[in-house]
Amino acid sequence: MTMRKRGSAPRRVADLAINAIAVLMVIVFAVMMFLVFLQVVDRFAPGPSFFWTEEVVRILLVWSVMLGLPVVLYYREEIIVDVISLSADMEFWRGRLASALGIVFLLVLAWQGYLFTARSAAFSSPTLGLSRAWMYAPIPIGAALGVIALLIRPGHSFLPVRVSGDEGDET
Repeated sequence: MTMRKRGSAPRRVADLAINAIAVLMVIVFAVMMFLVFLQVVDRFAPGPSFFWTEEVVRILLVWSVMLGLPVVLYYREEIIVDVISLSADMEFWRGRLASALGIVFLLVLAWQGYLFTARSAAFSSPTLGLSRAWMYAPIPIGAALGVIALLIRPGHSFLPVRVSGDEGDET
């Protein structure tokens, strides 16, 4: 039994990192769904309520969306609306242009998100007493990871991350 090469070391590291982010995103989403369920049950249960769950769910929602951004971009699963049919060469350059514009947008979002997070760090959330930076920190983090995902994603990679040999499982 021979093993196929799974790609270059940088590609394997990128795949592993994106998969780790995807797992983290699923965990965050599962915790969020559990807390929403807890909120619903809590409305009908007598006794003290879990007043903090709404705020935690709101923070986790922002984290799940911004952690999902680099995963979606890396696997090229963003929504694409094609209104003009182009040749294969033009499709390649359209993909490069879209990625380049996406990188510019994400860099601006990362920088502005960082500034907003830094400004909000001194304020605390009303229920939990946590720094408001916890709510805004995923914006620059997700945008920066999105830039990296666009730079190295398979297909329209801007960086020289090459796949050597066939990718796949053992044969």
